[in-house]
Amino acid sequence: MGVKANATDAAASWVTGMSGASTKYIAGVNAVTVAPGTLAAAAAPTWAANVAAAQGKYAKNVGAVTKEAWANAAATKGAPRLASGAQAAQPKMQTFMSKFIPQLTSIVNGLPARGTFESNVNRLTSYVNAVHQTKGTF
Repeated sequence: MGVKANATDAAASWVTGMSGASTKYIAGVNAVTVAPGTLAAAAAPTWAANVAAAQGKYAKNVGAVTKEAWANAAATKGAPRLASGAQAAQPKMQTFMSKFIPQLTSIVNGLPARGTFESNVNRLTSYVNAVHQTKGTF
């Protein structure tokens, strides 16, 4: 395999290769015998150490992205993917909402009555604490 003569040819070759890679990609997915999440969970200490070691590189790289570059990518890549992403995630969102909405209804119905400023602060605090207690239960 030779080295591409220039970046334009290399990028074009990459797009061509990726455009026909679905069958090979699916075969690779089907060849997996252990859930990737299981393996990732087992490697959590290594992940944490690697994240800690990469803080400087992370800060340098994310700090190098200009507001203009970020806004352009959000508008030209992110925005066009919103609808298809939401459509693909609808079943998962519906499952979440089927558990969350009844819990939220119960929380709201159990709040202390509205009243003075102090009682409203307590009501808000009760709400925030109750919602926080549901963390990780859905």
